[in-house]
Amino acid sequence: MKDKITDALSILLEELSKENDAIKVSEIDYSIIIPDNKDHGDYSVNIAMKLARFLKKSPKDVAEDIVSKLEKSLTTIVSKIEVAGAGFINLYVDKSYYSEVLKDIVTNDDYFKIGIGGNKRVLIEYVSANPTGPLHIGHGRGAAYGDSLARLLSYVGYNVDTEYYINDAGNQMNNLGLSVYARLKQKVDKSYPFPENGYHGDYINGIADLLEKERADILDIDEKEAIEISTSKAIDIILAEIEGSLKDFRVGIGNYYSEKTLYNRGLVDKVLDKLDKLGNLYEKDGALWFSSSKYSDDKDRVLKKSSGEYTYLSPDIAYHDDKYDRGYDLLIDIWGADHHGYVSRMRSAIGALGYNNDNFKVQLIQMVSLIKDGNRVSMSTRSGEFIPLSYLIDEVGVDAARYFYNMRSFDSQFDFDLDLAKSKSSDNPVYYVQYGHARAYSLLSNAEERGHKFLLCNGLDRLTLDSEIQIIKFIMKFKDILKQSAENYEPHRIAYYLQELASLFHSYYYANRVIVDDDKDLTDARLTLAMAVAKNIKTGLEILGVNSPERM
Repeated sequence: MKDKITDALSILLEELSKENDAIKVSEIDYSIIIPDNKDHGDYSVNIAMKLARFLKKSPKDVAEDIVSKLEKSLTTIVSKIEVAGAGFINLYVDKSYYSEVLKDIVTNDDYFKIGIGGNKRVLIEYVSANPTGPLHIGHGRGAAYGDSLARLLSYVGYNVDTEYYINDAGNQMNNLGLSVYARLKQKVDKSYPFPENGYHGDYINGIADLLEKERADILDIDEKEAIEISTSKAIDIILAEIEGSLKDFRVGIGNYYSEKTLYNRGLVDKVLDKLDKLGNLYEKDGALWFSSSKYSDDKDRVLKKSSGEYTYLSPDIAYHDDKYDRGYDLLIDIWGADHHGYVSRMRSAIGALGYNNDNFKVQLIQMVSLIKDGNRVSMSTRSGEFIPLSYLIDEVGVDAARYFYNMRSFDSQFDFDLDLAKSKSSDNPVYYVQYGHARAYSLLSNAEERGHKFLLCNGLDRLTLDSEIQIIKFIMKFKDILKQSAENYEPHRIAYYLQELASLFHSYYYANRVIVDDDKDLTDARLTLAMAVAKNIKTGLEILGVNSPERM
């Protein structure tokens, strides 16, 4: 509806600009709002106030002139247009229009598709947890957000790829291998020291047990070789478990990208050479420095130590250079909140390489805490005190886990209430929304059991109650929600919306008889409305990666 009003106003502005050279269409920044008070119309426009200074008239007089023209262009849509207050134009939509919209909603599979992405190529990198242990509930929040964002952007017309960056090089991998090897040695020598920065979780013992079965000679070979084997085995096992957990969580990572391949393909040296040729590197104290302060970083950064060892930043720059080389229009990185200081470094590097860093977005996922029996559960990956994502999936199910993660903005800390997520009541948001979908299909089944042969879209002119029009208008609003969610990378807006839609539908159900045995037209119309609600809920839940059961 907003689009139709906008189109009519655009034509009007073009005509006025031809009549009056002072009017610059691009400078008329008007707004179309939905009034809180329905007595003020379905939509209200302030365009007359914006035009008044150009036309040298009062806003009210301008509004009066506009109304007559809008009435002609919107004659099949609005029942009344009036001037209110100092010059607002209030539009009242004809109820027959809502019937046509409802028919479109339930018969057009692409009704909610808005196509704002223009098929632009987007790469979303998310989770990317170091393969030093199983995914925990903190990683789960980034996984749910990243996958839902990918689904959202794909739905609105972007060409989306997803990627997991495997940090399989560096000290953390050495510490992982040393940890496994130490557990192997301790089986025969309890005094063998465990590495200071090692990983203490029980999963390390499990990896050691598997390795011992596969390589009975592991403690008899050269220690350096044994540690390398331990590292390789640990990475393979942990990565396989990570991939399995993500699949169980309905997260479809398109590509797993190994940090090691950056070195094997010479991309790290290549990007340093590129930065050097662009005049962005210098040597100091035997180390190689990046002049990142020239690109808004707070200080310059070391890329290669005096020992010849690369810092973490070097392969990360090479990785992002390769992303741009692959032809993406937009890069979205989803990192943990503890990486906030790293954002300016990477943005500086992207700018220094000559790319437009406006096309590089970093979303910082805030921490998540698990609340169980009213108490907060602490965790630490290195000490082995953490709640695996697999535990959460087993406890509450994928639907509840994904919905709960996505019902709060990613940039706010979140307490995950385990007991609420498991409950089968209206207090549980995901249960409440899913039940709205199931209720619609239950009504359809009940109607069939009572001998009613449902005819979709029959009798829609019978939907005249304020609550019925309110639901149709709210479903129409979903396109705006999709647009806002996609433009701001905020899938949680969809979760909020679905809860409100479910509330409207449940309230309508309790206040009205949907199946009226002696009135086929009214029953068909109300069942059609229920199917529109179900379609809307299913579309939203699919974007969030949540199922839409027809029975509960």
